[in-house]
Amino acid sequence: MKLRAGFSLVEVNLAIFVVAIGLLTLFTLFPAGLKEGEAGHADTQTSLFADYVLATIRANALEINASDWNRLASPYNELLYDLPNEIDVGGSRPGKMQFPQGSGLYIRYYLDIVGSGDIIGVRLWLASGEYGTTDLSIFKESAKMYYTELFFSGMP
Repeated sequence: MKLRAGFSLVEVNLAIFVVAIGLLTLFTLFPAGLKEGEAGHADTQTSLFADYVLATIRANALEINASDWNRLASPYNELLYDLPNEIDVGGSRPGKMQFPQGSGLYIRYYLDIVGSGDIIGVRLWLASGEYGTTDLSIFKESAKMYYTELFFSGMP
């Protein structure tokens, strides 16, 4: 009697079960990967915005003379904030703007100034997305803060 080599029904079902468990595990990783990719994109967007704003402020600070530097304690000093019109300084609630322009991606921000004299600190809180809280204290707790210090190094 000649036996044919093959698989039994139990072996086939077991193999299908093992493959199904593997595929199910693999498919559960996709949403987590997409979420992390989106979070990474948002972090990159906010970092680029912070670099743009703070670098512009640092560059403007280098051009300020001594008599104007002493007036920088005001958070609304136009000498320091030669930024696009959409960016407000100070205020009672976070602002919002599209960054980069025309991209459809929004950044929520709050920009203020601390200190006076030879060293001035500039704080920038950022969160990505068009919608969020307008309560400043809640926004500051949940947003990322970027900070830079400005030193007077100009001419008298």
